[in-house]
Amino acid sequence: MLMGTPVCFLPSIMTETAAPQIFTGASRFDISNSVFIATSNPTTVSNIANETRPTISDPYILSSSRSNIIEEEKDDNPPVESEVYARLLLPRKKGYPLWKPKPDENLPEDYRRFGVRIGDVGFLGDGGGFEYLFNACHPADHPINLHRVPRDFEPLLTINDRNISGSTQEYSPGDHVPSSFSHIFKYRISYASGERPVPRVSSRVGAGFTFTSTAPKGALLIIPEGGSKTDHQKLNEFRAYAAKHAQSWYAHVNGPMARGVHNGAIYFVTGFDKTRAWGVASFIDAKPSDVSLEFVPSQSAQRGGPPDYWFRTSHAASSSSDADDVFENRSGCIFLRGFKIAIRIPPFKTEVGTTVSYISNLETEDLLPKPKSTGFYVPPPKWWLMPYLVPRASPESTSRNWQMTEGESSGSDFPIRYPVYHPSDVINQWILSQDEKIDIAITHDCEWAKLISEASKVQL
Repeated sequence: MLMGTPVCFLPSIMTETAAPQIFTGASRFDISNSVFIATSNPTTVSNIANETRPTISDPYILSSSRSNIIEEEKDDNPPVESEVYARLLLPRKKGYPLWKPKPDENLPEDYRRFGVRIGDVGFLGDGGGFEYLFNACHPADHPINLHRVPRDFEPLLTINDRNISGSTQEYSPGDHVPSSFSHIFKYRISYASGERPVPRVSSRVGAGFTFTSTAPKGALLIIPEGGSKTDHQKLNEFRAYAAKHAQSWYAHVNGPMARGVHNGAIYFVTGFDKTRAWGVASFIDAKPSDVSLEFVPSQSAQRGGPPDYWFRTSHAASSSSDADDVFENRSGCIFLRGFKIAIRIPPFKTEVGTTVSYISNLETEDLLPKPKSTGFYVPPPKWWLMPYLVPRASPESTSRNWQMTEGESSGSDFPIRYPVYHPSDVINQWILSQDEKIDIAITHDCEWAKLISEASKVQL
């Protein structure tokens, strides 16, 4: 084992039934409907499937606040539509659902042409999209990386297309992904008398669809033209690369790029699902009989252009639709997969090295609380929501040696974005809380997905 900055990876061999063993003694920590919840009071746990997996009944019972992690400090604001959408589709185990799949229009044209790519480094935006920073698998002078990469940037050039898996036909035209197939129903809309089909619209879509619900909350993704799935298989290479550069990335993002992201926000993309056109919807605390959505095609405003799609009606639900009408590519990322990365930056820590000791060399009990611990303890809410911040990076800063200047705060001198919920964040914070020698925690989306019980997956 190499000595230096210890890094913790959630073991990739973990299965759903391993959840109780991995989180043994976690008295203020829970898993339900893909939501890893840190509670301020002990939660009653009901065990599903022969009492092997911890779960609670509902991801929204603790709070109506945006973070929905802490029971205390509630506010009167209901969760925003993008968060409702993401939380309710996470149990589908397809990755992180993006409310806004389209790349930001201010990004370079070369990036917008294809959207999210393998090797992207970024974070989840407040509005439900992916905020691109730079791509680790392209050189610094690539058009999508110009003036974006850290000063000590070393591209991950060993990654190639030979290790990519997936399908160009993962989704068929007219497919939809609901939070629950047993509560959200789809019906075909009939053509009106004399109405002609919209050019280039699949016969599987026809005149469109109506969706209804028998539950008070739900989420829905509509894929009128089908979509693809792409994943890179060499996750160990991505993981090792992220461990080496994680501290440098935070210093760069909150220093020269001045993005003000909280600790745990950085996302390193290894896979995604994409489509050209989409519709998304979510609702909560609705009267089921009031929920009704009509999703229909319309002819493009551009002569010969691809069709548009929109929600003609959206009762008791928030909805949004869009498409790539510029490049006509599958540039919309509907599900995102990758590593979430968190680092330990205690106050006035003066130097951090980046030599890695791999968690694969540790025993399972090394991940668990030490004997003197009485279980996992979540600090007071204000602390829990307060991010660890990396100090601003000086020009001399590198991934091997950077430091906080004397008298400098831990970064509270610039505004910080509100944390966007992601299951991996709670896992990473839990890992960092267990051993002060661990300075970097890295969790892949496929790892938290294994912890979601089949019983809770269908609960609404």
